[in-house]
Amino acid sequence: MRLPAVLLCALCSALSPEGPGDYELMYVDLDNEIDHGLQPTEDPPPCACRPELSRWDKLFIMLEDWRAREGTMLQAADAVLRAELRSLRAELGRLGTPCAPPTEGPEPGRALGAVLEELRRTRADLRAVRGWAAGRWLPAGCETAILFPMRSRKIFGSVHPVTPMKLESFSACIWVKATDVLNKTVLFSYGTKRNPYEIQLYLSYQSVVLVVGGEHNKLVANAAVPLGKWTRLCGTWESRRGRVSLWVDGEPVAAALEMATGHLVPEGGILQIGQEKNGCCVGGGFDEALAFSGRLTGFNIWDRVLGNEEIRESGGAESCHIRGNVVGWGVTEVQPHGGAQYVS
Repeated sequence: MRLPAVLLCALCSALSPEGPGDYELMYVDLDNEIDHGLQPTEDPPPCACRPELSRWDKLFIMLEDWRAREGTMLQAADAVLRAELRSLRAELGRLGTPCAPPTEGPEPGRALGAVLEELRRTRADLRAVRGWAAGRWLPAGCETAILFPMRSRKIFGSVHPVTPMKLESFSACIWVKATDVLNKTVLFSYGTKRNPYEIQLYLSYQSVVLVVGGEHNKLVANAAVPLGKWTRLCGTWESRRGRVSLWVDGEPVAAALEMATGHLVPEGGILQIGQEKNGCCVGGGFDEALAFSGRLTGFNIWDRVLGNEEIRESGGAESCHIRGNVVGWGVTEVQPHGGAQYVS
């Protein structure tokens, strides 16, 4: 019984304060911990450095700089153009205005004549440059051509018309830039099993030849096609009267009547460019001597005879955008074979 009593006394002593000093000390300790303890450090001064920019910020800054530079350049160009325009107007006014005060030197009429002469020379120079460019690039309006790099029995282009080649009349046009011409250099040929020479257009040294219905039915035009220069060739034929014609660069060079009169070009044959298939479809093959070398583009066939103005327009500035209803360049499938390939 003595041990529980001792424990109870010890517990009471621990819970009860021994005196005011102890309580005050406890109070002081707590107060010091709150108010007089460690002082908080001062907030660090804000960083004066520029925060790092994101990728989008950098992109927008570059865009704004570019716009500013673009505006400056446009203003400078505008100022130059305005100055040149004022100078030109002043010069024209001096030459052509009757009320302009007289100036020293040649009379206004002579000066105006000199300007007109200079314009004529400039126009002639432009025509010469246009002719030079036409011989080296594609004809106006054409975006692609088929290159035949050499004569070969393996190089040709197969054409798949959009409508059957059952024709009582036709017009065919093609742009040609030949590297070399032999006795018979085939531009395009259409043939069947029975007759491999239904339609042919080929070059023969200094001549252009159109064949309809067989080799004995041919129209020859003694019009040389210059090598290395683009030339527009067209041929027309109609069955009822056998009327046939050949055109070079929009001008007629040969015509005839009663050629293959009453003939009907049958369907079911093979149409190809740059080669003739001898004995088509019955074991015949290609002849290297007949192969074309150079470039071809703008190949079109219509199932009617085009008028004179239509033929001229087909070789104009937008010639490759005028398409035939049987074969239309850029629409009809023309598949190169061997080493032939599309170029632009």
